[in-house]
Amino acid sequence: MIGAVVIAGGNPQARDPLLEYTGVQKKALIPIAGKPMVHHVVEALAGCRAIRRIAVVGWQPPENTSFAVPVDYVADQGQMLENALAGLERLLAVEPQIEQIVFSAADIPLITAEIVSWFIETCLGMEAEVFYSIVERSVMERRFPGSGRSFRTIRDGSFAGGDLYLISRKALTANLSFVREIMSSRKSVWGLVRLLGFMTLIRFATRRLTLAQVEQRASQILGYPGRAVIAPYAELAMDVDKPHQLDIVRAELQRAGM
Repeated sequence: MIGAVVIAGGNPQARDPLLEYTGVQKKALIPIAGKPMVHHVVEALAGCRAIRRIAVVGWQPPENTSFAVPVDYVADQGQMLENALAGLERLLAVEPQIEQIVFSAADIPLITAEIVSWFIETCLGMEAEVFYSIVERSVMERRFPGSGRSFRTIRDGSFAGGDLYLISRKALTANLSFVREIMSSRKSVWGLVRLLGFMTLIRFATRRLTLAQVEQRASQILGYPGRAVIAPYAELAMDVDKPHQLDIVRAELQRAGM
C-alpha cells in the first residue's frame, strides 16, 4: 500500500518576496485558479489510483472540501523534517499496512494524477528503496522558458530537482538522522555533495560526477538502494518560489481553462 504526505507548513523567511507579492501569509495558501496552491497538489495525488491515503501537514481546508481518497490534516510543526515526520506518523497510525510513502511539496501545483502515476509506476519498476525525481535542463526550458530554475551540471547533463520522492517505510525509519541532514542541506548542492563524501565532492567540482556514482554512494550511506528518476515532466520541478514563477503557473492553468 502507498500513502502520501504533502508538506504545506513551515515558517516563512523574515522577508519573502513571493508572500509580499501575493499578500498571503503562507505559500501553500496562495490562490491559483480559484484554489489554494496546496489544493491542486492534493487533488493530483488523490487522483492517482496507486495512492490510498494522504496526510497534509500545515493546511486545514473548508469543511466541504473532499478528494478522491481519504485525507488527514495535521497541524504545522514549524520545520520541514518535523512536518514530514508528523505526516508519516499520522499515515501509519490510520493505515499501518502502508509500506511506501510519496512525499510532495505543496508548491508544485501543475502536477497531475497522470504525472504522479508515471512517477510511482517508474519507481516500482526499479530495484531500489529511495527515489528522487529530477528533470533535465532542456526538458525544463522547453516546457517553461524563463522559469529561472537552478540546474546542477554533472557528466550526464544539467538537472533541476523535482519535488516528488518515494521512500520505502523501512528505508525511511532506518535513516532518520541522515534524512535530517539531507533536509537541512537540500537547498545547497555543496551541502548535499559533502554528505556523500570527499571524492564525490571532487568529482562534482570537476563535473566528472555521474548519476550512477551519486546513486551508488547514497545507497552505501543509506544501507538501501537509491535511484534518481529522470522525468519527462517539467511540472515536477516547476515549484513556485518567486513571483515570476507564480505568474507562469497562473498563466498555464488559465490556458488549461482552470
